[in-house]
Amino acid sequence: MMNRIIYTLVALFLVSGLSSQKLESFQFEKTESVLVMNLLVFGLNGTYDADCYSVRYYTIDTEGNDHLASGLVCIPSSTDDLVFPLACYQHGTVQGRDDVPSNLDGGYFLGAAFTSHGYVTAMPDYVGLGISPGVHPYIHSATQASAGLDLLRATREMIEQIDNVSLNEQVFVSGYSQGGHAAMALARELETNHTDEFNLIASAPMSGPYSVSEKMRDFTLGDEEYMTVSYLPWLTLGYQRAYPQTVGGLSISDIFQPEYVADIQEFETETIVLDELNDRMIARLQSTVGSVLPKNTLLPEIVDALFNDPIHPMSIALADNDNYDWTPQVPTNLYYCQGDDQVTFENAILAEEVMKANGSTSVNAVRKDTDAMPLNHGGCILPASLDALEFFDSFSEVSTDVKEFENHSGIMAYGSENRVHINISGYETNNLRMDIYDMSGRIVMQKPIHTGKSTHLLRDLSANGIFVIAISDANSLLYITKLSIN
Repeated sequence: MMNRIIYTLVALFLVSGLSSQKLESFQFEKTESVLVMNLLVFGLNGTYDADCYSVRYYTIDTEGNDHLASGLVCIPSSTDDLVFPLACYQHGTVQGRDDVPSNLDGGYFLGAAFTSHGYVTAMPDYVGLGISPGVHPYIHSATQASAGLDLLRATREMIEQIDNVSLNEQVFVSGYSQGGHAAMALARELETNHTDEFNLIASAPMSGPYSVSEKMRDFTLGDEEYMTVSYLPWLTLGYQRAYPQTVGGLSISDIFQPEYVADIQEFETETIVLDELNDRMIARLQSTVGSVLPKNTLLPEIVDALFNDPIHPMSIALADNDNYDWTPQVPTNLYYCQGDDQVTFENAILAEEVMKANGSTSVNAVRKDTDAMPLNHGGCILPASLDALEFFDSFSEVSTDVKEFENHSGIMAYGSENRVHINISGYETNNLRMDIYDMSGRIVMQKPIHTGKSTHLLRDLSANGIFVIAISDANSLLYITKLSIN
């Protein structure tokens, strides 16, 4: 327990030096009652009310520029000083700009349900939704990952300003549908590039289109009816923004049949929402070709290119957003239903197969329906989410507030060149220990120390650097500080 407290505090010190400020502001919106959540989500069995705050924070757009974005953070409501894990819940496909978690829409209730189990839950709206300007880059791995990553950072900053709650070092990632794709993208980003900043414990992408260029292409553009045809134009509009030099060089009329262009442009300008676009496209398909086959909304040469031309701009963009070909190291459950009518279950099967072939031993594709009772896309949400929560709960830790330690006025530390100088007075016991961490979280020195003055040489490091110094006795952490050694 003592070592975990020291590690947690060191992690908080290190985070402040690893990334620039992300939080712009936050505002309390409402408290979701755990009694109501338990009634509405059968089998939830939550413990905590969820205090929900809309958050404005900085993240990068498709051009790589920092801009203001929005999201929601829900915090377990407690009068005790408790320490909770941090979770990111990525929302699924929404109707448009305003149907997002920061407005208490866009599937935020599932994120709040995670909070009821003792998680500080961050829910990004994504780039191009909420207050983030421009067209939303739908099913775009890079911005879905960065929106989640930067909201996790902003949440850590926010929690430092809120009483009675702290964060431990644990991080969990989940999401459903588009959010499953986003969760996979974020988990990959955390495991690949940010292990020094975030300790991802487990991830649970649910019903996500991980294979956009193959499994989803075949499923959506095949000869079976597919009733959410509006996904196709939103993905196209999003890729026009995300890939301006390639897909952006094509107009909507270069991709879609003429009779669909005006409706798609109305959606692009936010005159109509996604369901209205979907209804219009379904009606026109039924009146013109007699069936709802999305491929009939596209120009024939585009359909041919998507299946036969891997260097076509749309084919390249789709392949760039496949996000299953990597090697997770942390426990990863990929939830799916075989009866899913919007995101084929073959995405999860393929992802598990490729990840295991890559050498991962921690990935499992988990089916949540049966042949006797298949579940469609909407029906899969609850059983998958409850299983994801149970999966996370098997790893999560909630403890008393690690911020409560005695910071002795008789202990001082300072640095010069590549030395750490310690001065301890007014403290009788000699049963003391010093831990020194570098900015990657690596322990560079761990040794017993005594009262009085002492100097410690960091022999294997350069003369310059920032370090975290923690001093403890057998029972408690006594002192922690960050030092710049020049």
